[in-house]
Amino acid sequence: MHLTVFIWGFTAILGKSISIQALPLVWYRIWSVVVIMGGVLVVKGLGFRQARVARLFGVGTLVGAHWLLFYGCIKVAGVSVAVLCLSSLTFFTAIFEPLVFKRPVRAYELVLGGLAVVGVIVLLRFEAKVEPLGWALGLGSALFSAAFGTFNGVLARTEAAERVTFYELFGAALLTSLFFVFWPETFVPPWELSLNDAALLSVLVVICTVLPWMWSLRVLKVLSPYTLAVAVTLEPVYAMVAAVLIWPESEKLSVRFYVGSAILIALGPVNALLRKRFG
Repeated sequence: MHLTVFIWGFTAILGKSISIQALPLVWYRIWSVVVIMGGVLVVKGLGFRQARVARLFGVGTLVGAHWLLFYGCIKVAGVSVAVLCLSSLTFFTAIFEPLVFKRPVRAYELVLGGLAVVGVIVLLRFEAKVEPLGWALGLGSALFSAAFGTFNGVLARTEAAERVTFYELFGAALLTSLFFVFWPETFVPPWELSLNDAALLSVLVVICTVLPWMWSLRVLKVLSPYTLAVAVTLEPVYAMVAAVLIWPESEKLSVRFYVGSAILIALGPVNALLRKRFG
């Protein structure tokens, strides 16, 4: 689980480093994964037969919306704001999971979700002058992430991870392609991609999407979506450590970093203890 979150910590940095706009970036990322996973299904002999195609496509549209809003937030407001807003994922999951799994809302999950937001606010430099559009994109991204993550908590326990990945991202790819009807000028043909962007996209697709996506589905076979969401709150920690290693001249770790990190790291064991005691 934590290896998956650690790798996801690099997606924001890659999104900032890739020069093309959010829409073509997400389009290339998703379609590349669909092609790769189609090949995986053939090589493994798993086949494409799937009784829940419509449901998987529906969840895939949530995935597509999440990525579009997340990278849109990065382009508009920067990595810090995008990751800060993503910290609200825990709070949204605490609301969605009881609805999908048909169980009561747990008060301690809402409290831990609120503490996750506090931890990231302390962790990151607070961008008070960010336009409302930046915050709206970031919070919308977290909302859709909580939604598809919760639904995957159900699907992952009955379906093969490879087929779930293929059909969900196929649905996300179709949704993303529709946006070019309204903004055709944003499309970037493959021959216009710089070598740097093409290389970074390859890393984003293979290392930061295909592998951790399937791992996350396998994690959800034994853990709840909320537990995974708590782990995802560590993504800003990994992202900031990576930023310091990549840009040591411009990025410094302050006392605020260690305080915020301590809050987020503590949420994992606290959640485990409360879940063991209260169910």
